[in-house]
Amino acid sequence: MATRFILEDVAVVENDFSADSRDKDGMRVVTYEARRSISLQLAIDHIVQIEVVKDSKAGQDRSIVTLSSGVRYVSRRSAQELCAAIEKAAP
Repeated sequence: MATRFILEDVAVVENDFSADSRDKDGMRVVTYEARRSISLQLAIDHIVQIEVVKDSKAGQDRSIVTLSSGVRYVSRRSAQELCAAIEKAAP
């Protein structure tokens, strides 16, 4: 089976959420900065978790992608949009 990839604009999660920020509804709040982001090919087979989060500055839905290597990225897209892209990449 061939490994499938998706192209995603991401920013590296620089801390390990030691200072866990959440909004009043309990949703994790992160900051996605477009000027510090990169476009990255993510191997779908290595995505372990996709978490729903909210952008603290823009107020938009974002997602945190955790890879099997333990590296975490804040994605420009929401978790729902990211899951739709993964389904679309299916053979």
